[in-house]
Amino acid sequence: MNGFFYRKRVPAGLLLAASLVLPSTSFAEQKIGKTLDEIIELAKSEPPLTFATTWEGEIIDYEKKGFKDKYGLDFEFVFVEGVESRERVFNESLAGVNEVDLVNMSTELQDKFIEADLIVPVDWKGLFPKIAKGNIRPGGHYLATGWNQFVLAYNPTLVSEADAPKDWQDCLDPKWKGKIGVYTRPLPFIQTYFKWGRDKAIEYHTALKDQNPVWTSSTNSSVALLAAGEFPVLCGIHYHAVKNILRADPDAPVKVVVPKLFPIQAGEKVALMKDANSPNAAILLAGFLATDGAPGYDLYGRSDPQTEGTDAWKYSKEAGAEPYWSGWETSGDEQAEASKNIVEAWGFPKGK
Repeated sequence: MNGFFYRKRVPAGLLLAASLVLPSTSFAEQKIGKTLDEIIELAKSEPPLTFATTWEGEIIDYEKKGFKDKYGLDFEFVFVEGVESRERVFNESLAGVNEVDLVNMSTELQDKFIEADLIVPVDWKGLFPKIAKGNIRPGGHYLATGWNQFVLAYNPTLVSEADAPKDWQDCLDPKWKGKIGVYTRPLPFIQTYFKWGRDKAIEYHTALKDQNPVWTSSTNSSVALLAAGEFPVLCGIHYHAVKNILRADPDAPVKVVVPKLFPIQAGEKVALMKDANSPNAAILLAGFLATDGAPGYDLYGRSDPQTEGTDAWKYSKEAGAEPYWSGWETSGDEQAEASKNIVEAWGFPKGK
């Protein structure tokens, strides 16, 4: 099953997890191996796991093949995007009809899933020593496997390379008034908010609103509108959204500018669902994506610019850019508050 979810299946009532699951007020009702060898053995008797994430393009086949080659296991991929689809996972898990084993979590919902006791903390570092400590949210509830990278983009048939914005402040140049696109879910601006501080960030976003931008509603459509010439410049967008458009049409008139302050964040944050049918296989897939499967994120545009040798590391170096992530401590409720403050500065009543 590859596509937007769901078909339903009733969660299997399995046994209590052992020592690899970190202490929690409520444990998952599955049998999870104590060691990596035990996890591998138990995974062989589980049905193919279901992974809900945002992938598009070559990464799907790349990771499926790699996972199969390493462990002899298959997984089903279902597409999710935005907060609403993860809210559906939340509600269906509460109702006892969830079919997702491993979920790529929206940042805004991280704390909500933990507070509802719907996900299982895992000792990721103990099981997979190659994983960088910083890729694990303290407590083990989330593991970063892919990274959002936020860039500027322009249409080269409308704007020369010399005239294109090079950094965030350039979006405020009066020559772009009424001519820039801005995505209304303010993820591209969250890290600059924390880097600059609230006051400077609100001042910036009030000025950005005064530029009369064209507000856009999704990542891929934002880039598609740029390519169609609806506006010449896109101020803040996910790099992987640009990759999606160029994958579909390599000749699309879209160019990327990596800004000097290069905001990044853990974009694919995977979590083991408490009611997973295939918990051991889900742990293996998450660990694989964070280690041997990591090169697949170059294909998707979500590799880690903090890791030497990745595509993101190379083009950030070429641009003389400073990758910046404020860390896990600002990736839950604090990010939700930052989003709310930004969109209120834009004149909207609440965050998206």
